[in-house]
Amino acid sequence: MRLKLSIVVLSLAVASTVTAAPAPSAHASDLEKRSWLGDKILEWFKEAKKSFSCGTCVTGLVTVKNIAWFKKSWALDGISALCPLINMDRNVCENFIYTEGAVLVDSLLAGDITGGDGKIICWHVAGLCAQPALTSGTLNFPKPKPANAVAPASSGTLVDVLHLSDWHVDGKYSPGSEALCNKALCCRKYSNSPANATRPAPSWGDYNCDAPPKLATSMLDYVPSVANISFGIMTGDIPPHDAWLETPEKIVPQLKAAFDAMAVVKAKIYPAIGNHEASPLNMFPTPRSGGDIAWLYNSLGNDWSRWLSSDAVKSFKNYGSYTLNPAPGFRIISLNTNFCYVMNFYLYAHTDEYDPHGEVQWLIQQLQASEDSGERVWIIGHVPPSQVDCINNWSSLYRQVVQRYSPHVIAEQFFGHSHYDEFSLTYGPGAKSAQNAVSTAWIGPSVTPYTDLNPAFRVYKVDTKSWNVFDSLTYVADLDKSASWDASGSSPNWHLEYSARQAYSAYVPIAADAPLSATWWHNITSVLQSNPAAFKQFWSYRGHSAHRLPECTQANGCVSDIICDLRASMRSEICSGVVLPVKKRDDEEHYEEHEAIADALLRPAPYVVTGMSSLSQWGPNAKPWNKKLC
Repeated sequence: MRLKLSIVVLSLAVASTVTAAPAPSAHASDLEKRSWLGDKILEWFKEAKKSFSCGTCVTGLVTVKNIAWFKKSWALDGISALCPLINMDRNVCENFIYTEGAVLVDSLLAGDITGGDGKIICWHVAGLCAQPALTSGTLNFPKPKPANAVAPASSGTLVDVLHLSDWHVDGKYSPGSEALCNKALCCRKYSNSPANATRPAPSWGDYNCDAPPKLATSMLDYVPSVANISFGIMTGDIPPHDAWLETPEKIVPQLKAAFDAMAVVKAKIYPAIGNHEASPLNMFPTPRSGGDIAWLYNSLGNDWSRWLSSDAVKSFKNYGSYTLNPAPGFRIISLNTNFCYVMNFYLYAHTDEYDPHGEVQWLIQQLQASEDSGERVWIIGHVPPSQVDCINNWSSLYRQVVQRYSPHVIAEQFFGHSHYDEFSLTYGPGAKSAQNAVSTAWIGPSVTPYTDLNPAFRVYKVDTKSWNVFDSLTYVADLDKSASWDASGSSPNWHLEYSARQAYSAYVPIAADAPLSATWWHNITSVLQSNPAAFKQFWSYRGHSAHRLPECTQANGCVSDIICDLRASMRSEICSGVVLPVKKRDDEEHYEEHEAIADALLRPAPYVVTGMSSLSQWGPNAKPWNKKLC
C-alpha cells in the first residue's frame, strides 16, 4: 500500500537535467555544487514533467544514481527540492523521499541501471518501459507430480471461517472533521484544518477515510450473530494510511490494539503480514540487501502468539512466514508476499535474485511434506502474486509451485491488498479452460472503506475433509447511511451482501455436494464475458455494493481486461496494467493540455494506489476501471 506520489515520479523530473549543462569545477564548494544541482532541477522541471517515457525514466534513475555516488544526501535533497512545486503536502512529500527514497537510492547504487535494472524498475513501478522478459527459469521440484493428482472427496461437514483483510482502522479518526481535505488521509484534525468542514466526517465513517475504531468494533460484534466461527484468517494491512507519519514506535501499539480487538471473535485468527506494517512503508529487506525488520517480526510474533504454535511464532520471527496445522490433515502456510511487492525498493538492488528471501524454496519444502503426508493446504498472504503488484519473475515461480501442487495438495489460496472483492485463477500448463483450471485465489474485501467502498468482511463455508470452499458469504454496511445513523442514534446496518453460490449458480448451476472450484469459477468468467447483466452484478459486488466504481462495459474495453485479469495465472498475463497518460507531443498547440495532465499526476490523491497504477485515470486514454487501490 502506498500514497499516490512515488519517489520515481519525482526522479523522472530530474531526468536530463544535471547532464544538460557543465557542472561546477571540482574546486567549487559543496554549497555551490548543491546550488547548481537545485537550479538545474528547477530549470528543467517544467519541461521534464511534460513527457514521461521509458527513456526519460531510466535517465532520471541514472541521474539520481550519479548524484548519489558523489553524496547520497544530495540526491535526496535534490529531489526533495521539487516538493514546494508539487501540489502535495510538503511533509508527506519529503518523508517519502527521505525514507522510501533512501532505500531506492541504495538499490540504484547497487544495481546496473543502464544494463537493464532501470527498465525493470520503470516497468514494475511506473509501467513506462516494455515488459521485461521472464528470466527466473523453470523450478526443480523434489518429486514429480503424481499421475492421479486430484482433490479428495468432501466429508459433507461444513464449518464457518472468517476472512478479514485490510483493516486500516484510524485511531485518530475525528467525527466532524473534514472528510474532503487536501491531505492524503482525511477525517482527522490537522493544524490547518478549517473551522467548518465542507463534508463533516460522520462518527461511523466516510468513503474518503479509514475506518474509525467504533466501526470495526461494530463489525466484530456483529460476526457471531451470523456465523459460528471455527477459525479466521487475516490477510494483512493493519495501520491506517498515514504512512508519512508512521514509525516503528507508532506501529507496534497499533498492531497490538488491532489484534486485541479481533480476539473478541473467540476463535483463533491466522494472519499474514501486509506491506503497511513496515516502516518505512513497503520496505522489507532481504538478507543480501541488509536493513532492519526484526522489530516488526518480533512484535507481530508476540501479538500472534495467542493463536499460533510456538514453532510457528519462532518461524515468523526468523522469516516473516510460518506454517501450522489448525486441524489433523490440514495445514495453513502464511507467506510474506512483500518479497514480491513492486514497491519494496529493496528488491531492485539485485534483480537477478528471483527468490530474494528463499521463500519460494521454503514453500516447496512445506508443500512437498504435505503431499507426502496427505495433507490439504491453504496458502494465505497479502499481495496477490498474480496481480499487478507482484514482480514478474517471482510471480512466475509462484505460479509454477501452484501448478505443481494443485489441486491435490493446495485446496485454496487467500489474499488481500486490492481492497476489492476479487478472485484469480491458476491453470495447469496449456489452455485456460474450465478443465485446466486447478486453483482459486480468493481476494478478500477490505474492512476499511478507503476509498469509495462499503466496509466488508467474509465468511466461508468450508468442508472439513477437502478444505475446499462451498460458499462465500460477504457482509457489508451501507456507509452512505452513516450520517443518518448519527442522526437517529442507530448503528451500522451490517447485512449479507451476497452468497457467491446463490448469486452465481443462477448462471452456472452447481451440484449441492460440489465446492466452488476453479473450474466453476472459470465458467463464471465466461458468463461475465458474455452476459452484461451478470457482469454488472459482479461489478457491484467488486465495489462492495457501494455503487461508486466507474462504469465498466464492453464498449470501453473494461470488461475484456477484467476477465483477462481474473484468468491471469501470473503477473505477466494481466491486461489492466499501469498506463501513464502523459505522452510527448511535438506541436505546442497542446502544451497546456500536457501541463494540466502533468499537474494532475502530482496533485494530492484522495485515495491510495499501488505503484503508480491509478495514474491511468487521467488523460485522454484514461481507463476508468483502474483496479488497484493499495
